[in-house]
Amino acid sequence: MGIIAPWAYPESAMSGAQMSDAATVDSEGNRTVQSIVCKTTMITDDPVEKVLAFYKTKLAPDKNTDAKTKEELKGGRSVLVSDDSDGRPFSLHTILVNTATTSTTLIITRAKSEKQTHIAWKHYTRL
Repeated sequence: MGIIAPWAYPESAMSGAQMSDAATVDSEGNRTVQSIVCKTTMITDDPVEKVLAFYKTKLAPDKNTDAKTKEELKGGRSVLVSDDSDGRPFSLHTILVNTATTSTTLIITRAKSEKQTHIAWKHYTRL
């Protein structure tokens, strides 16, 4: 699945990659645009902090970006990072990345008793 390649966490194990119709509809349930949604879960031994640092670095603006990426981001991109771990027995971080035609969500979790970090990835694309 080439769509996940740019989002893959280094040396993580992937499980259950899927691609399906995103069924984009209006308020009356009528189809509006062709779209797909892809999803998988990546698992790594790395701590949550290292995973977050990887994605924050990857998603930071870079003036040396290649021409293909510059073209994809011509309309701009928003990156939102949240931490909903406070007072919980697990780490829960969400990264939302939106462009004019795509939306990507990364949910990074790890319970205090777990030995691995889970990265749930979901990617929506308008065709």
